[in-house]
Amino acid sequence: HGRICMMATMGYITPEVIGKLPGYLSPSAGLKFADIPNGLAAVSKVPTAGWAQIAAYFGFVEFSGGFTDYKTGTPGDYGFKVLTSSDPAEKTKKLAAEIANGRLAMVA
Repeated sequence: HGRICMMATMGYITPEVIGKLPGYLSPSAGLKFADIPNGLAAVSKVPTAGWAQIAAYFGFVEFSGGFTDYKTGTPGDYGFKVLTSSDPAEKTKKLAAEIANGRLAMVA
């Protein structure tokens, strides 16, 4: 949940800092990305078909596989060392920082 909260926090902050995407969210409804507010106000502005697409994508991602890794693998281990380290002490330090940032994002 911490990683999702960190992504959501960045998704809230980024459009305010660098601006929103150009173009239309829903061309048939004439709804531009710039018309969508940040935060919970966006829930009522996104068309129902848009929420259906989001739910369908989440369902696809959840049910497309990876359950064997979930049951037998190490949580959070995606097989690359870009964000972690091969040094156990450094890896512990980075993972602790990730947990702390995730907890902060859950409060935000």
